[in-house]
Amino acid sequence: MSINKHKHALVFVSAGVGDAVLLIPLINALKKDGFLVTGLFTSPYQCETMFENVQLFDFKKVALHKPTLLFFAISHYKKFDLVFLNHFAFSRAHFWVSKILAKKLYTNYKSFEPNKTSNTVHFLNPKIGIHDALQNLHLFQSEASLQDLDFKISFNPQSIAQYQLPKHYIIVQPSSANNKASFKNWPFENWLKLFNQISDTTIVLLGDQSEINLHYTLAKQNYPHVISLIGKTKLSDVMNLIYHSQAYIGLDSGLMHIAVLFNKPTFTIWGASNPIQYGYNWLHRKHHIQSLSLPCAPCSSWIGANHQRVKNPNDCPDFKCIRDISVNDVIKELTHFLKINLAS
Repeated sequence: MSINKHKHALVFVSAGVGDAVLLIPLINALKKDGFLVTGLFTSPYQCETMFENVQLFDFKKVALHKPTLLFFAISHYKKFDLVFLNHFAFSRAHFWVSKILAKKLYTNYKSFEPNKTSNTVHFLNPKIGIHDALQNLHLFQSEASLQDLDFKISFNPQSIAQYQLPKHYIIVQPSSANNKASFKNWPFENWLKLFNQISDTTIVLLGDQSEINLHYTLAKQNYPHVISLIGKTKLSDVMNLIYHSQAYIGLDSGLMHIAVLFNKPTFTIWGASNPIQYGYNWLHRKHHIQSLSLPCAPCSSWIGANHQRVKNPNDCPDFKCIRDISVNDVIKELTHFLKINLAS
């Protein structure tokens, strides 16, 4: 990698699919400013496959194990003008590797020790009530606003002919966070009731292998307009399936962020997580958020979490914030949403 003619920046991509999407405005801002950007992928969720047909990073490196990460750091000693380590990417190993790689390191990790701030390490205090994509962009442009968030990517879509889907379909993701976050998930029996009410369009269900039980539950039912691909796709396939779809219906999840990336209308049901921090109704009216907004919410947030009831959202005794959202209320709002966004 030559560093003689260009400024070089490195961005850690170390969490889930959603966080990878939320880093895109930062990467776009760096490229607009003339940087060559390397994505260092240490995420166990194969986020690098999202970018197989995307012209975004100038270079990509996958380092899932510490020896690989350390070798990369030593072989690229101080070769990056700027390194960005957001809250979700922060770890002791990543921090020390970043110090090897970076001439200047920027982080917003909320538990960062202030006395570690130096000429090469810069801590930017995160702000409560700020969208996470903007938190990331602030690492580079501290005065940026929501209007400065640029999610545009150059995507080369691939064929989805192998799935034999009709031309028009909507994506539904009935489970979120690898089915490990009950506070995000609306009961599956509610989804089944909902499918009865939107029977005039093809529904394609997406989810990973950990949610395969939902696939088998659906198989026992009679929903000819619902096609389940739960547990049958790779992340690169998911990108193409969402790209070719008409809309996304689901939850606070990485797939929601991908749908926004492709400018698809989104209808999302929210529980304990923070729609101000992760939602997109500020971006366009075609992004609808359904939430009860209970006094104890949001209890799931890396900054400004509401702990009046529980500290860990998975410890909630009833998950009222998501489970008490009625099917009838969702049907009412969803019917209006589909009428507007699928009119063409």
